[in-house]
Amino acid sequence: MYAVCDLGLIPDYYETARTAKKFLNRNFQHYLNLCGMHRNQLKSPQLSFAPGSTYQNGVEKRTIADLQTQIDVTDPAKRVVSAIYRSMDNCTDTMLKPYRKILLGTYVEGKTISQLSIETHLSEKSISNKKASALCEFADRLEYWKRFYNCASEIPYLIVEKR
Repeated sequence: MYAVCDLGLIPDYYETARTAKKFLNRNFQHYLNLCGMHRNQLKSPQLSFAPGSTYQNGVEKRTIADLQTQIDVTDPAKRVVSAIYRSMDNCTDTMLKPYRKILLGTYVEGKTISQLSIETHLSEKSISNKKASALCEFADRLEYWKRFYNCASEIPYLIVEKR
């Protein structure tokens, strides 16, 4: 029989899931609000703020300057939203581990456990159990995507270490 050696690399499964759920339920909407987005816009193409012509009069220059100010304010929030969305979108999506479907369905599309159960052909109990695993995988993957989008300081560390 082998002895299990915990090097501190295995997180507290339930606390990590709880922390990730709390973050997605509270903070995700806050970041969407800051960048002026709605959840349904995450899967659709976004508008570009680039000017359409090179000829500019005073009103156009002022409008473009105002838009640039909005971009400067919303850009950090958009990077955070992108990191969150990409973390969910990058999660495992197999028949036995439909984590991507669970996360996107719950936190982006607003689906219920019952709806997810029908879509995945799994019981509601199974979806509820897998949701905790999905949240833990999200927390792990978020560490990569927040560095990728250069917003690590804006997003808290969601992984709770065992005590």
